[in-house]
Amino acid sequence: MNDQMAAYLRNLCNIFDIPVSSTSVNPDIAVHVLSKMYLVPTIKSEDERTRVLNEIRANLAGIYDPYSVFAFKTAQLASMMIILPHWYDHTNEDTDVLVEQYRSISFATRSLGVIAVGTGGGAVVAGVVETSKTGSPVEGLKKTAGRLAGRGPAGEELQRRMGLKFGARFAARASGVLAVGSTVLYHRGIERMEEIKAVLMHRYQSGQMTDDQFRRVFSEIPNPEDIQKYWEM
Repeated sequence: MNDQMAAYLRNLCNIFDIPVSSTSVNPDIAVHVLSKMYLVPTIKSEDERTRVLNEIRANLAGIYDPYSVFAFKTAQLASMMIILPHWYDHTNEDTDVLVEQYRSISFATRSLGVIAVGTGGGAVVAGVVETSKTGSPVEGLKKTAGRLAGRGPAGEELQRRMGLKFGARFAARASGVLAVGSTVLYHRGIERMEEIKAVLMHRYQSGQMTDDQFRRVFSEIPNPEDIQKYWEM
């Protein structure tokens, strides 16, 4: 695999929270599978998403052990895309919209750092998250918690995400009634910022994002030209 495709694969793995090391068996197949899965959330029909994802993941047969990390992670990803496609709205959102979402959430989380989570901060995050659609995954979790119970990889992935951010006791309740409060919204805001940055880095390296848009999100990188585009590698 050349440097261009390796960078593309790395960004896809960052977007979907999949260890790059898990793709080592066959990186070419991995990038083929993940690049196609990237577009699945745009499919409106749950039945059609299921059919397409089954066809995409069929490419792993005979190459990746079904119990391998990559096979397992893509199974979790597929289950989440089927049940909670809105969790991945950011992957196909307009770049300007994503930049503004990022900046809005960043402002909200900075505000919480000053006024403290659990006081009035929840209202700040809730307002920003709702207006920027960042709250849709959390709302989706509340509405579909019952459907996720016992759904195998989807339920496991949901519990993993909740446990990673909020602790094991919270994760244990993930398939039941979710109490979404200020702390949850704060941590979800932080997580969403990282998700948006992963998508935008991919867009910048593929030439779909301007230097000005890049600077508004990646303030820690003062010179966008230091980031190579895929075709420059």
